[in-house]
Amino acid sequence: MRIFLLIISFINTILYILIYAFYDYILNLFGTIPLSAEFLSFAKLAVLAVVGFCIGLNVSLLLKLNIDKSFFDIRNFVIIGFIPAICLLLSEGTITNFIIVKFFGSDKKLTELVFYLFSRQIIWTLWFGFSIGSSVRINFKKRLKHKITYRADQTGAHGDT
Repeated sequence: MRIFLLIISFINTILYILIYAFYDYILNLFGTIPLSAEFLSFAKLAVLAVVGFCIGLNVSLLLKLNIDKSFFDIRNFVIIGFIPAICLLLSEGTITNFIIVKFFGSDKKLTELVFYLFSRQIIWTLWFGFSIGSSVRINFKKRLKHKITYRADQTGAHGDT
């Protein structure tokens, strides 16, 4: 099952990378789409987050963890995903511009530093998706259900002999 999921996840990753790479051309195939530019930009970042998730899931599947049940590792997600989540929030621009103007007096060097640091939404989105995918822990052990066997010499249901 692990090999099957690795192959499917790898194929998914390749397909989503192709969708992201040809996103503008795919939109041109549909002609004029009556959607806002913000929604189209969000959709492009969502596809990139799914690419990061698939890559992180591949990493998680390659690890041979001895776990009892499948779960989402919140501690791992917080450790890996804290920085890209904050950077994604600050990459909007209005929040960082407010902080720079209010506390630093519109310093040009600081404004350029913040612009180059937070303007790379692609990197932060990919990292955030990777942190979600690598936090998924899947158990591949087969669990045996409780098997009840009855013998002819057992007592009745109420303990009668």
